[in-house]
Amino acid sequence: MLSKIFKISLFWSSYIPIFAMVFLANLHDFSKASVKALLSANLGLWIVLFAITMLSLMTSVWWISFFEEEFEESSKDPIDISDWKLESPGITNFLLMCAIPVLTLKPESSPTIVMNLIIMLIMSVYAVRNNVGYYNFWLMFEGYHTYTFNGKVVISKYKKEDMVFNNAEKAIQIGTTNVYFIGKIKN
Repeated sequence: MLSKIFKISLFWSSYIPIFAMVFLANLHDFSKASVKALLSANLGLWIVLFAITMLSLMTSVWWISFFEEEFEESSKDPIDISDWKLESPGITNFLLMCAIPVLTLKPESSPTIVMNLIIMLIMSVYAVRNNVGYYNFWLMFEGYHTYTFNGKVVISKYKKEDMVFNNAEKAIQIGTTNVYFIGKIKN
């Protein structure tokens, strides 16, 4: 259960830009009075969104830091990467995921809040159940690339052309998933 909560929190970090866009979409102008009026329209909503942002951001940073450290300290398994390709985190899906809350969420309207919460929960369950939480836009913003090969996934800051080994890269497996992490290789 804790693993699923962690994965959901990690997935929610991809919502951080959406929360900012929802705030901006409902802001009348960039004045202090407009910000104050928007926050007072539903202070509870903004507190929850801020809490989700902080929790998911901390989870994302901790997750990457943990695997960077784990990569440095543990033995790495050679994996065949001859057939890999750069995966797009589904920009169309992300834009659609953005468009719905940005266009429909009104802080003063409980039905739109509930509707968007249901959509967010459905997307979270989908991401966790289908093990696609690694298609996370926050990772992309942090400079990570997602590659696939032979049904496996590699997350790394290395660009494909910068990989230091040919077909025998060293990686650590993330739990028992099909996801691998390649950190900085020290010479």
